[in-house]
Amino acid sequence: MLEHYFRRRKRLAEVKRNLLAPFLEEAAEHYRTEGYVHKYAQGALGYAASFGEWLRVHRVKLDRVTEEHLDGFLEWFVSASQEKSPKRTRVLAATRFVLGLIRARYPVVPQLSPVGTEVRQYIEHLRRDRGLAEDTLEYHQRHLGQFLTSCFRQGSVDYSKITTARIHAYIDGLQRSICNSRQRCACTALRGFFRFLQLQGVATGHLQAVVPIVRRPRTALSPKWPTSLDTDRLLSSVDRSRATGKRAYAVILCMAELGLRVGDVARLHLEDIDWREGTIRVPNHKRGRPYQLPLPRRLGQAIADYLAEARPSSPRREVFLRHAHPRGTAVTPGALKREVRRAWQRAGLETRFSGTHILRHSVATRMKQEGVSLKFIADVLGHDSIQTTTLYAQVDLPVLRTVAQPWPEVQS
Repeated sequence: MLEHYFRRRKRLAEVKRNLLAPFLEEAAEHYRTEGYVHKYAQGALGYAASFGEWLRVHRVKLDRVTEEHLDGFLEWFVSASQEKSPKRTRVLAATRFVLGLIRARYPVVPQLSPVGTEVRQYIEHLRRDRGLAEDTLEYHQRHLGQFLTSCFRQGSVDYSKITTARIHAYIDGLQRSICNSRQRCACTALRGFFRFLQLQGVATGHLQAVVPIVRRPRTALSPKWPTSLDTDRLLSSVDRSRATGKRAYAVILCMAELGLRVGDVARLHLEDIDWREGTIRVPNHKRGRPYQLPLPRRLGQAIADYLAEARPSSPRREVFLRHAHPRGTAVTPGALKREVRRAWQRAGLETRFSGTHILRHSVATRMKQEGVSLKFIADVLGHDSIQTTTLYAQVDLPVLRTVAQPWPEVQS
């Protein structure tokens, strides 16, 4: 397969003599199968070959390659002036992919520290018993690991040594932001971990109660939510003569008519759509509990048009796929966010609206103004708790102004 990307005999011979030659062959097969652009794949293989030469010069055995070696290669290969350039991103992607192939053949058995062992047990509990999303698990793991490391370093874990002062000092030492997001995430992780320890019969005393509550003010929804005319204008800005335009049109309708999160749109599978019954199953990745909604006619037609006329041929079961390299693989939520952002710009609405979540808010706001119950709105949005939905039921000042009586004049 390397012959497909390296036509010059001399260069091909160099690549085949490379320390990473077997992995380069495997990577070339991957790039060809997944439909990567030829120039991109050729460049990625060249970067990986340079990484192999660097490992040979430094006499690093394949079963000993680590992330530290990758960092050393990047520092040598990419100059300081190119730290934030697209080249560094491409080099990093290519070398990390090859490093993954090396790891698959020479797996590294991690030697967990006492702190790492405790964190892993808690994360497995959240994944198995709570069904939390991977993004949520990641921040629990990061914040809990940092706190326990600050307490015990690499030594044994002794919960009797965790005091109220130590918890508060750690939270106060975190970098503050406008909404105190780091502090809130850390407190949530610690509170959940101490609750888990109690379930395991570990005596933690009052630790769960002394974790501070970092509040974030939740205001009512902005009155600047997209109306039906704004949504139609947004949809009209999409060029549906192009394959990516058909995808963007269907994606926007998923959020504007059903209020789906962008992550759920990216995770939709072909099996989630029941064409006979006219329903769609929402993955609800944030809670891990899928739910079903009726499929609106306009949305169903848009998805059908995309599947029949624009979707790349692929064995993947996701509804929406990538149209560039790697063609035919699942599209990412980030790519869909960029697509919607460009649509706001083309529609001339970028100064009033941005992002994808505003479309979800608009669905809830319209239902609220039409007098739909909170329970029904919660079911449509996939909220576990109706308390979350109360964000959409706060005082609507524009509506109140239409029914307010004039202030009586005081007669002297």
